Amino acid sequence: MSEFDPGQFEKELQTLRPAKPSPQLLEQIRVQLRAESKPASDPVRLARFPLRWNLAWRWLVPASALAAIAALVLFAQSAARRPETPQPRTALKQPTLKADKVEIDRQLVADFDTITETPGGRPMRFRCEQWLDRVRLRDSAAGLTIERTTPRVEIVPVRFETY
Repeated sequence: MSEFDPGQFEKELQTLRPAKPSPQLLEQIRVQLRAESKPASDPVRLARFPLRWNLAWRWLVPASALAAIAALVLFAQSAARRPETPQPRTALKQPTLKADKVEIDRQLVADFDTITETPGGRPMRFRCEQWLDRVRLRDSAAGLTIERTTPRVEIVPVRFETY
């Protein structure tokens, strides 16, 4: 059994000379190189493209500047036509509301349970409650009462109990 020596192997590889390629292989390479070098007209088209782009920029920049100036003029004219809103007079002192009696009420109007199916086909139970919230403010010095009522619905999902 002989040992492999990488240094010796390298020396042997350096002494070897590669064989010359066959004439058929050289001809195939030449044909492929000619086929790849045919689109020589593409750089001419690419060279013309930036010139067209520069021509577009020559018109685009002044046109956009003109459009910006026109928009500025129109904005200034519309601002000049707007009538100024009169400032509210603060000379008259508005009396402030001093609520001496405040009532907050919450009343249950209805409650019920309902069952529906989810898109997956599973049944689901809900507890629904309808409430009426009421807030009442009274200012007995001014003889003023402000009352606001708001209906509210609460829907709460409930688990099914299994026995």
